[in-house]
Amino acid sequence: EVWRCGRGETRCCRTRKGVIGSIAQLCSLTSSPCRETLTRLNAAQSMRMTCAATRRLSASLLLIALCADVSLALNSQQTHSPAPKHRSLGRLSTGLSAQKRSGRAPLTQRLRGGLEGDAGDEDGGLGTEEEGHENTNNGNIVEVSEKFCKQEVLTLPSYLSHLQQYQNPLVTRAWPINTNFVGLNETVTDTVFCNSLRAQSKGISYNQWVRAGPRKQTFFTPSEVNAAIVSAGGLDPGINIVVREIVFTLELAYNVKRAWGVRYGWRGFFDDSAKEWLELTQARVQHIHKEGGSILGYSAETCDDERVVKVVDVLEERGINQLYVLGNVEVCKSAQKVQQEAVRRKMKLAVIMVPKSIENNFPYIDKCIGFDTVVQGAVDAIHRTLLAASSVQGGIGIIKLGSGFVCLTSVMASGDADVCLLKHINFSPQCVFQYVEKVIAAKGYAVIVVEDGAAEELVNKWQQQLAANPSLRKPVGGSMDECMGKLPTILPRLTSDASAPAEEGDDVGALGSIEGCFDIGQYLKEHAIEFFKARGRHVTVRLSTPEWYIRSMPALASDRVFCNIIAASAVHAAFGGLMNCMVGRVSQRYVYLPMDVVNDKNKPVVKETSRMYNRMIRATGQPSFTRQGSAKLITGRGDVRRAFTPDQPLSQINADGSRIHD
Repeated sequence: EVWRCGRGETRCCRTRKGVIGSIAQLCSLTSSPCRETLTRLNAAQSMRMTCAATRRLSASLLLIALCADVSLALNSQQTHSPAPKHRSLGRLSTGLSAQKRSGRAPLTQRLRGGLEGDAGDEDGGLGTEEEGHENTNNGNIVEVSEKFCKQEVLTLPSYLSHLQQYQNPLVTRAWPINTNFVGLNETVTDTVFCNSLRAQSKGISYNQWVRAGPRKQTFFTPSEVNAAIVSAGGLDPGINIVVREIVFTLELAYNVKRAWGVRYGWRGFFDDSAKEWLELTQARVQHIHKEGGSILGYSAETCDDERVVKVVDVLEERGINQLYVLGNVEVCKSAQKVQQEAVRRKMKLAVIMVPKSIENNFPYIDKCIGFDTVVQGAVDAIHRTLLAASSVQGGIGIIKLGSGFVCLTSVMASGDADVCLLKHINFSPQCVFQYVEKVIAAKGYAVIVVEDGAAEELVNKWQQQLAANPSLRKPVGGSMDECMGKLPTILPRLTSDASAPAEEGDDVGALGSIEGCFDIGQYLKEHAIEFFKARGRHVTVRLSTPEWYIRSMPALASDRVFCNIIAASAVHAAFGGLMNCMVGRVSQRYVYLPMDVVNDKNKPVVKETSRMYNRMIRATGQPSFTRQGSAKLITGRGDVRRAFTPDQPLSQINADGSRIHD
């Protein structure tokens, strides 16, 4: 009604239009009693407003907003507040009380553009103002005194003091409305453990990370930005989604028209056949998020100190000032060296890292891009191996996966595996096969999930024996020993000198020594056949290595959303003048981590004392395969690892014997 009155006055001044528009906006945001008060207040002034009337009306609007906050504060402190004397304020107070009961936000908060916990905020909210009140009935306010270490992220002005700041284009954009800009000093802490004796005994200090998101001030103009994206290392799900979102954020949010895709990882900087970069436009990347693989390609080329200089030379030659790097922990170290070389040359270059690793072994962060898709692919592979193993007599299915965290998560998610063997947890193959024999006797088949690289010493010793006497090894099952892995690279001979030149057609010289050329999957397969053959048992053993299939899968919906947020946060970091940092999610919050801090931390590995490993043990029901007849106590967890005894029945070995007979 108020807006209709404003439109009906043809000779209204600009000030009058602004006031009437403010009234209309305020009416749309307030409750019904407040709307009646505002409409009655404006009825006499909407058509004939002088300057004095405009000032009085503006003062009335401010008074109503203040009364809203005062009434809300009184209602939060008093359960039964006395009725106000003024009639209009009574209606306003009644409306705000109903508003509080319905869970709506305070009036002034909604006038400022919404809470940070609304659905439009990608990082999650900070909570409403009501949660900060001490007098609350939801719980007791507890004060904790913990040590925090603030991890600062370097900025371009730290070595380029002459840089000029510009207003973020998102500030002046009419649509979409963006009010979730991040302050210069906003940080996000690690998960804090209160009253934890274990944390107190270790003297844990918690990190404060710079919060991810757009800044109101930027250090780049859209016309000067020349961005490049490089995906180094292996192939992982989610690469196309990150590339697409970086291009979309550059073009749609910051109006950047120049973005390039480096072909085949680091090779695109120094290989002449790969120097034809892709020009990334919105039309080219429109539908790549639905496809697996990578539009940029990939290679296993590394970037050492000599190649870092070449990389920076190419960046300087092409005028690149924003470099987005996708890769694993080793790539993160190379990206830091590229940033250090750019600082040495006084180049205006922001290097932003996006964690991409199928091993999911970055420190501090919750997960890498594509991890959910990798786990889902591993779960599908375990299920298909189960179907194949259960379809033959004495079927044993062995699935080799490339990461301990993928093994743990997929085994827990599938519930189909009987044994899970990891790289950093010792086991005796003899104990494993004796346990598998009991499982096959109980249900007719067994499924083993093993991490690539497990039992490295045993496999290396076995390969040395085969290299010394190749006739000891006989082909077993399948054609050409399916999924042979790396064994053909060391047969039929072993070089005594790692630096010896390789003969034509011989791969041994290229690899040098035998160390690192092992395949735990083939080791388990051949030794399982020998073990059961010696006992007169017929088994069918099949080895599956689904890593290539998993790496090329299209990303799942959860990974797509995660990749979108990570990629957009990377662009916000570069425009905000941040450099030498990695985008990640810590405790369900998106933050910027300094690359030097990430590189100084050791890679996380699966430990026998971890909670995840104990959960996996409960999922498989497997005993300890380290030594027969000796149980191992996991201190601090109250969990006794069940020892394996060959003469013991299977129902007594498993934590849940009924699972085997289902």
